[in-house]
Order: sequence, then C-alpha cells, then structure tokens
Amino acid sequence: MTKTWDLIDFIVTKQNKLPVNSASERLGRALFCFAGINATLPQTANAWVVYPGLPRTLVTDDGHAGVRLTSTSVEAPSLISIVPSAVSLNTNLDKYPVVYEFSKYPSNSFASEIIAAVCGAIVLGTPDSVLDHLVLGHNKGGTGFELLDRVPIDFLSCGDLIAGGTPQSLGNQLLAMLLPKLLYAAGPGASGIGGTLLEFSPIGPVDPRSNVTPVPNVSTSSPIGTNVLAPPAVTLSTPGNQLLSGISVAFAVTSGGGTLTPATSSTDANGVAASTAWRLGVVVGTNSATATPAIGGSVAVPGVIFSPTMVTFTAQATSATGIEILGGPLATTTYTAGATLPSATIRVIGEGNRTVEGYTGAITVSALQGGPLFGAATPFPTLAGQVTITGLSIQKAGAENQLQFAAGSLTASTGVFSIGAEAADTLVINAGNNQIKPAGTVLGVAAGTVMPSVRVSDKYGNLVTGATVYFTATSLATVTQATIASGIATNSWTLQAGPNEMLASLDSPAAANDARFKVFTAIGTTTSTNIVSCALGNQKDPIGSYFVRVDGTQKKVTDAAFYLSITGSASSPTPYNMRVTATVYGGPNTLPVTHTSSNTRVILRGNASEQKEANFNFGPAGFTSNNNSKIVFSIAPAPGQSVSGTIKINAGTCAPGTKCTVTPDCKAVNEVLPSNPLGTPYRLSPAVKLLGF
Repeated sequence: MTKTWDLIDFIVTKQNKLPVNSASERLGRALFCFAGINATLPQTANAWVVYPGLPRTLVTDDGHAGVRLTSTSVEAPSLISIVPSAVSLNTNLDKYPVVYEFSKYPSNSFASEIIAAVCGAIVLGTPDSVLDHLVLGHNKGGTGFELLDRVPIDFLSCGDLIAGGTPQSLGNQLLAMLLPKLLYAAGPGASGIGGTLLEFSPIGPVDPRSNVTPVPNVSTSSPIGTNVLAPPAVTLSTPGNQLLSGISVAFAVTSGGGTLTPATSSTDANGVAASTAWRLGVVVGTNSATATPAIGGSVAVPGVIFSPTMVTFTAQATSATGIEILGGPLATTTYTAGATLPSATIRVIGEGNRTVEGYTGAITVSALQGGPLFGAATPFPTLAGQVTITGLSIQKAGAENQLQFAAGSLTASTGVFSIGAEAADTLVINAGNNQIKPAGTVLGVAAGTVMPSVRVSDKYGNLVTGATVYFTATSLATVTQATIASGIATNSWTLQAGPNEMLASLDSPAAANDARFKVFTAIGTTTSTNIVSCALGNQKDPIGSYFVRVDGTQKKVTDAAFYLSITGSASSPTPYNMRVTATVYGGPNTLPVTHTSSNTRVILRGNASEQKEANFNFGPAGFTSNNNSKIVFSIAPAPGQSVSGTIKINAGTCAPGTKCTVTPDCKAVNEVLPSNPLGTPYRLSPAVKLLGF
C-alpha cells in the first residue's frame, strides 16, 4: 500500500511526466484498486498526497485556492484535491464565485483544524467594502451550511482577479480558473479569504451580512390602550437583495407598558417577520418595542451579521379627543314621560376616530336641557373605551330636552327631543264646584257662573292634553270632553232644583280609584219652601220592599227628596236613573191620584254607608193634598236602569211595624190601605223632605 501511495504521489506531483487526462485517471484507479484503496485519481493538476507528521501548504497552480495543514492534520496517507465546482452553497446569503470542491481521501474530516483559503472574488465591480466583509462558507454535512471563522492567510496570489474583462458567466469563470493562461490585469482589492474547518466540502466566499429593515416606518402613533395600525415588522435581506426566510425574530416591549404579540415570528418567503398586535399602554407618552433577529435556522447560522442587530420602534400613545354617541334619544322625537329612553352607546374617540380602548375613566350623563334624569345610577364605567347606557328616563314633560354625556372634560350632546305626558292618571276639580244658583241655570253659560272644569295629569304630575273626561250630571246624559293643552276639560251644567251632582271621570264606567274621578256638587234654588222635613235615622230598607207615607199637607208639593244608599263593597261611583211615584189618597169616597216625578240621576258608590240626598221634581204644577189625605211614595229605578246591589232608603228614627213618637209632619202609621193590592207595608217614620208652596 505504501508503494501505491508513493506512485500516486509521483503521478500527481510530477505531472509534467504524465498528462492530466483520462489515461492518467485510469492509471491511478488501477493502482488504487491493486492496493485495495477505494479512491479515484482526479483529472486535475491540483491534487496532492499528504503523509502524517508533515505540515503542508497546498496551493492551486493559479494561486487562487489552497489549504494549510499541520503535522497532526492527517493520521494516514491522504489524497487531497482542489477543483472549481458548479455546486452552489446551501445558503441564501450573497455568494461570490468561484466555489471550490475541497476533497480528501480516505475521508473528508481532519484530526485537527486546517486552514482553507479562496481568493475573494472575480465579479466585476465588487467594491472593496464588500470584499472586506467576505468570509468562507461550506456545505457542512451534505445539506447544512457553516460559516468559517476567518483567519489571515499569506499563501494565495489573488491580485490578478479583479479586472474589467472578468468573465460574467459561471462557465467562463470556471474556464478561467482551469486555464491559467487567461490571466487578467491585476486590480485593487483582490484578496484571499481564509477560514478554519475540520471537514472538506464545497467552499466559497459569502457575504455574512443581513440587512434588517423595519416595515413600515419605525415611528407611529395611536390612542392609549389601542393596537397600532401597523404592528412592528422587519424584512431580512442580503446586501444583494436576496430575501431571507426562516429566520426567527424576537419582538418585545421596552417601554410604555403595552403588550406585543407574538413574542417570536419567523421570516416568510418575502423575508418578513411580523408581530400581529402591539397594544400601547394606557398612559399618554412614548411607547417603544424592539425586533431582534436570532441566530438559528438554515440561513441565520453562527457568523451571520444582522445590521442593525436590533430595530427599535416607537409609538406615541395619544389621549382621547372626543366622545361619540351611537343611538340614544333622537332629535325632534317625542318620548313618553317615565318611559325608558333609547339606549346610547358612548364611545371615547381619539386620533383617526378610533376608540380609545385604554380610557379608564367613567362616563357621566346629565340633562343639559329639561330633565331631571331618572334610572340607572351614574357614572357608568367604560370597557375598552366605550359603554352602553340603558335605563334612563325623564318624568317631567317638556318640549326641549337634551342629554349630555361627558368623559372628563370631553362632552357630547344628543339632539333636542321632547317628553310628552304619560297616560292620564289623576283628575282634580279645577273650578266650578259648590255653586248655588237658581234651578234651570246653566253653569258656565249664565252670567255670574263658573264653568265646571277638571285638570288632568299623568302619574308624574304632567298635564295631559287630549285626555277624554266623562261628565255625568244629575240633569243630563254622559258627555265627553277632551283636555286642552293646559290639561283642563270643561263642561256646562244645567241645575235642577235641590242638590245636584256631576261626576267627572277618566273612565267609563268610572273606576274605583278615587284619583280618577271627582264629584261636583251644586244646589239649584227655587221659590219653594220646606213643607215636610223628617230627620234621618239609622235604619235602611230596600226601596222595593216599602212604600213611604206622609200625611197630607194642604200645600202644593213640587219636590220630594229622599236619602239613598246601595249595598255592596265600596266600588266605583255609579250613576243610577231613579224616579218617584206619589199617590194621593183622599177620603173614603175619593179615588187615589198618581203623580210621577222626572228622572233624577243619583251617584252611588256602595257599602250602604251613604245618605245621598236625591231630589225628585214633580214639575211646576206639583200636586196637593189636605189634612185628611195620605201621600204614598214609591221609589224605583227608572225603566231600563239596571242595578247592581240593593238600593235602600235611609229611614227616620222608628223601625218598621212599630209606633213611635214623631213630629207631626212625619207622622206615619203601620197600615195597609185597601186600595193597595200588593199589601206592601208602609215605612214608618221616613226620612223625607217635601218642597212646595
């Protein structure tokens, strides 16, 4: 085997004796095969046999590539060759031809570090500033890539490689290296690049620099607590504008208290690594963040230079500039008193009309005009710069209402809207009660009288316009009147003789709620005088069970007044149309004469506690009787009048069927007249008042 290595050494070092061609390659292969060495003699003049223990410096014939070995670099005879290679280096860094294939047999690894060297460049116009940065890189492990630690060298001749006539294609460049006769004029800046390594592979000059360019500008602004519109991003590229992918970039907040996500991102096919969200802090001022490319990945191997090593981004966190109202009461719209106003979303805004998500204050609301406000308590806390306010109401009616919302010193107001009264709820007598005028007088029309009127309001005290009021008087049918702008409804009233009543109600029939009705009273005076006046007692008897008798008066009777009540629980006031029939009984040979009064409307409420005086008029002619006459009165609902409960007469001081001492005018006996076929008993001691002349 030793003789074989000597022969191979003779072949590769004495090339002037054997040409560099396929024949010499076949000879070398045969020798290796004879010695059992699995190797091939390369077709190159730049091949050497290296023995252990001998330091060697091997340089190609043109002086453009070489290697320096120490005495311990190889542990067995080895065949080393250096040839230009068409293999590209496994990196996206800027590469500068020519790449050389450094190979060694029996393996590509060395026992100790060696120095490999390649001339800097043969690219036309490559400036010295680039050449000064170039280092060697090689394809480590077949698919990996490694930058070599740069070391000074002194064994190459590179001065002839920088010239205006430098071949531009890789093929021509390789040809130039293989044919040293095609030399070029020496140019400035040509230099050799050395690096240490333990493994042979394709080796060539590369530029280790990477430009780190911010995307977009490094300075921006955004409202406090919000995401900047363009979060930090960087583009990584080589000086030759080769985009670098797969490089990890770390993002971090360095001031301002905000957040930046994600913490790391790798460059994409466009060389861009971007954060997705930079949310500024909640304090007005400068925020800063950094982007730092990291060593790692297939490109960013140890030795790559990032320029700059870190990019700093700044953003001004700006304050709120205003507030915006979304929703809420609409201008020129009328809302009902006490009703919930439309909800309003209040947004604190800053530059670019963006929501100031970092606003931590509260929103207050007040009635700029009108009011006061009721409902949800203020102030309202904001969430991410906005809040939806619900539950507000205004109970006072008015044409000019306006809400103002405030965030600190910033304010915004709704348009002017109206509050209208709620539904009619309460009725009170405004004027015209307790008038005393001659019977037949039309109150509110006749001189010296006052038109009866009521004032209607809602449950908040607002006057209600257009509310319907039902007026029911003793002397007339129910009529309706609408309230005017002042909440007033009026109704004229023609008086009858004696006590008069008029019911004013918000309901028909009237409700039991005392706030929703009122009763006017008035007295219609006449020239009639009291003929009989019997005192009230405690007894009450159904009107359908008794007749009432008084003795004749020898005077003309024009009116008869009785005192009525109705059974049942206390309820709403109800008008009942009633009338009275008076039958005059004379002597034994005199036929009874019957007289019927006009209808009278009596307002009764129930619970039998009332003693409502009801006057029944028999017209101007009336009727007369003498001392020997008896007048029997029958009280009944007018035809067509339904009655809920039992209407009773309020009697005098004596009970039915008994004798008692009464005033002469109220004398009564317990008897059944032959002319009364029903046999209904008379009411003793009635409570009755007769008027006449």
